[in-house]
Amino acid sequence: MNGRKQGHPGRHGDQPAAVAWVNLRRLGSVQAAAHAGLEALSIGVQEGEPLSLAPLTGLPRLRTLTACPGTLADPLEIASPTGLEFLGLGPEEWRVLLDAGAVPRSLSAAAIEVHGDRHPLPIVAIANELLALRNRAPVTRTTLEGRLGPVG
Repeated sequence: MNGRKQGHPGRHGDQPAAVAWVNLRRLGSVQAAAHAGLEALSIGVQEGEPLSLAPLTGLPRLRTLTACPGTLADPLEIASPTGLEFLGLGPEEWRVLLDAGAVPRSLSAAAIEVHGDRHPLPIVAIANELLALRNRAPVTRTTLEGRLGPVG
């Protein structure tokens, strides 16, 4: 990486890092990561209060944003960065965006970040709502019924 770590302040020539990580080990805030050349931001586990995305408003090159569940103060701030092509969020954050009709229209791909043991059907429902926004076929659900027991 040209002698510098991604996601850390610092420059090589006049170019700050295009990819940044905000978490316990890297940058401590969205504001520290935000600059006009930022293309991808990942928000991971951190201490303290959930983070605001306000510093990302108006960033012209931001195309990718991922945030671990529970790390965002207000998921509706995602509507401010225009031009997002990929967005990865927890189910609760997706629910907020879907209920508000605020899923960015510019998205080409999305991920539902699930941590821990969660029942898959509510996650599939969110995925199907996201797919429906792009007139895509839903995730197929198959229910099997039967009795388990010894054979014979």
